[in-house]
Amino acid sequence: MLYELSHRTSYAYASPVDLAWHSLHLKARSLPFQKIHSAEIVSAPRAAELRETFDHFGNALTFLLLKETHDHFIVEVRSRIDVAYPSIGDPASSLPWEEVRDLLWNDGFPSFVEAHEFVHRSPLIAGHPELLEYARPSFAAGRPIMEAAIDLTHRIKRDFAYDPDATDISTPLLQVLKLRRGVCQDFAHVQIGCLRSLGLAGRYISGYLRTRPRPGQEALRGADASHAWVSVWCGAQAGWIDVDPTNDLVVSDQHVLVAWGRDFSDVSPVRGVILGGGHHTFGVAVDLKPVDANS
Repeated sequence: MLYELSHRTSYAYASPVDLAWHSLHLKARSLPFQKIHSAEIVSAPRAAELRETFDHFGNALTFLLLKETHDHFIVEVRSRIDVAYPSIGDPASSLPWEEVRDLLWNDGFPSFVEAHEFVHRSPLIAGHPELLEYARPSFAAGRPIMEAAIDLTHRIKRDFAYDPDATDISTPLLQVLKLRRGVCQDFAHVQIGCLRSLGLAGRYISGYLRTRPRPGQEALRGADASHAWVSVWCGAQAGWIDVDPTNDLVVSDQHVLVAWGRDFSDVSPVRGVILGGGHHTFGVAVDLKPVDANS
């Protein structure tokens, strides 16, 4: 599926900003199933300096330096992206989850170092017995890991209400678990916390959902904004599979992957340091649409 993407973030400041330095996770990753035809970042005011590099996880990272005094800041990424997620195969044929756990830990000397990095607690996902308790019904002894992960995805969609007013970035994970309310970021953190409580690897995915559903299909939750989902390591042969607990889906070509990390704090789309500004408001507008409008 070929998409055109626009993600526009705007800030309005109560007082002038004299100097600003922003870091951006906005350009999508180039992957075997995701080809980036074009990607550009534009801003107002225009950046005095723009540097592009990669972060620890291999995500595209852009730095903007603004030297012009301003009371508004707008940054937009415009991309053209082709997505063709591979099939995950038969979930029942995947390895038992305990076998995957043992591969990850290997008596304290992990063979799969890249995946092992995602089994530990992170800034926004601490270990809690309550997460293990919630995860257990999906992970019966000997159950294939893909089946278990998909079942956990289903249960989060069933048990948690989508409520943008219930939480914010500072809401602790345990509170989300008790409230059973939140947004895609919260649900991804809950699922990753459950996986890690079992000794499994879960990584946080930041990206986008197709803005307009196919004819006859229900609109997905999380479209028209940055979206978040979960990647689960299922063994050396199966690798990572992506699931979306907000919408109870195995991720498909309706999703565009931008970045991954341990949790949201690793891949925040826009963050920065400013001199001045005072109180501010901001808005986000996302449009991910097929190039062929009839698709």
